Amino acid sequence: MRMGPKRRNGAKRIMSAAVSVIATAVVMTGCATGQDGTPTRTAPQPPAHCTTTECPELPVYSSKQIADSGVTPANASTTVPAYMTEVLDDLDRTWQEWFAELNIESITPGRVLIQPGETFTSECLGKSESVLTSDFPNALFCTLDKQPDGQGVERTGSIVLPVQTFADIWNGRLFGSDGIMLGDFTAATIIAHEYGHNVMYRLADAYGMSESQFPRGNDPELLADCFAGNWAGTVFARKDLSIKEIAQAAVLIFSIGDPLPDQGHGTSIERVQALTRGFTEKLTGHGQPLTCLKNYWPEALGP
Repeated sequence: MRMGPKRRNGAKRIMSAAVSVIATAVVMTGCATGQDGTPTRTAPQPPAHCTTTECPELPVYSSKQIADSGVTPANASTTVPAYMTEVLDDLDRTWQEWFAELNIESITPGRVLIQPGETFTSECLGKSESVLTSDFPNALFCTLDKQPDGQGVERTGSIVLPVQTFADIWNGRLFGSDGIMLGDFTAATIIAHEYGHNVMYRLADAYGMSESQFPRGNDPELLADCFAGNWAGTVFARKDLSIKEIAQAAVLIFSIGDPLPDQGHGTSIERVQALTRGFTEKLTGHGQPLTCLKNYWPEALGP
């Protein structure tokens, strides 16, 4: 799924692709020790469901994980991909722990960083627009693209990020348009939104959910915004995120909202509300995935 409001027909195709590839459950196998000290395998545990009253919390690390990008026009070719990779690594670490609490593994997405001079062909787009360049004015998560994750393991379902488009963020350009309050966490929030689509896809995959159980209307995009807010809340809780950077994320979400309701992504107000729901729980602490599921995908909750 794409972060921005442009090219909505492509976003619809990606959602349709998600439905077509949802398959069997993913389970975690544990280990135990026999009487003679020899490791033995325990029976695989079925995936657990969050319920309306019980769901794992997203973990918060005790120390800083993401350094300032240090992006300048002179060093953007190296610092931008490095920062994007650092954010993806942090998202992997954080969400893997949460999924492990639900007995679900192998959740990391493939990742594609399209460098200047390179192209990438996505399986989720039509033939006329499938070849993407480093200045493609959007980002996306495609359920069909098979690419290696951060550890080099091939995954079905990949996040595709055009490096030049992200470099433009630090030059005051957002998806080809002038922007305000842009910087490190603008880029990080876009990546976290695409990762939110990956979270939805991995849950649906693990639970073997049918099309009738998928989020409807604007809810897939608002759910991804909310999951992005969940992650941002953990970053803030470990003091990796400033008030200025929070403002960057809010301005980003507000600026890419749909002009009218029910156009596929949510209005600016709806998107800011989704991000806020994910970020904070009634101003008492960082928000949790359960809040996002209750509001945008209750079909994924167990009894």
